[in-house]
Amino acid sequence: MSLFPLAAIRFENGDIDAFLSTLAKTLMEDGTRVCGALQTRGAAGGECHCADMDLTTLGSQKTFRISQSLGNDSRGCRLHPGALAECSLFIEQELERGADLLILNRFGRGECEGRGFRELIGKALLLDVPVLTAVRQTYAEGWAEFGAGMACDLPMDMDTTLAWFTALKEERHAA
Repeated sequence: MSLFPLAAIRFENGDIDAFLSTLAKTLMEDGTRVCGALQTRGAAGGECHCADMDLTTLGSQKTFRISQSLGNDSRGCRLHPGALAECSLFIEQELERGADLLILNRFGRGECEGRGFRELIGKALLLDVPVLTAVRQTYAEGWAEFGAGMACDLPMDMDTTLAWFTALKEERHAA
């Protein structure tokens, strides 16, 4: 049986960011070269009363502010596409230096629409680096279309996720 190098943890509730952070830390402590980025939120406030969103890269701990203030009456997405692109380029450079796993905070609207981390995911797969991300039900259809036969879904369970990566690593070393 072939394992899929692209996996998403399905979640609706629970702290997916803390889960992915703990997973990355566990893997890095075992010597796994993990790269990618995880999301953190600052305190709510400022002009639009929303919390700032940051992406912090794994390993290097470089932080990118990916939110932008759109004002008090804003109803749209506050994502700053330029900052996300800068973060993606930084992670791509880390990938090219060598990685065993790429962890990305979300597969969401941007990725479903062909933007966001979509190209970075493709680059990782071309470099034979497995990718782990997270996806909400809202974007499940886009995830399924993107993964088209090379992706799997995982529950938000540490043992299951570690088993996926371990089995994938063992299969690749046996090949």
